[in-house]
Amino acid sequence: MPHTTEKLIPIPFGCEDCIHFIHSGKCKAFDLIPLELFNKVYGEKHKKVVKGQKGDYVFETTAERQYRKVYTIE
Repeated sequence: MPHTTEKLIPIPFGCEDCIHFIHSGKCKAFDLIPLELFNKVYGEKHKKVVKGQKGDYVFETTAERQYRKVYTIE
């Protein structure tokens, strides 16, 4: 018989978790973070310099990883 199991999954970091984030969609790498990056929870995936950005800033954080509890049926 199926039963529910709980597990913790990591919540992705977003741009606002980066030490280079300034405010209102701005950071040291972008005067305005492109929506296609910002909306895709790009944050922690910005590990390489991308075309159109300033400097060599990439995602860095001091934030503690957060987790979400989810339930699955097994």
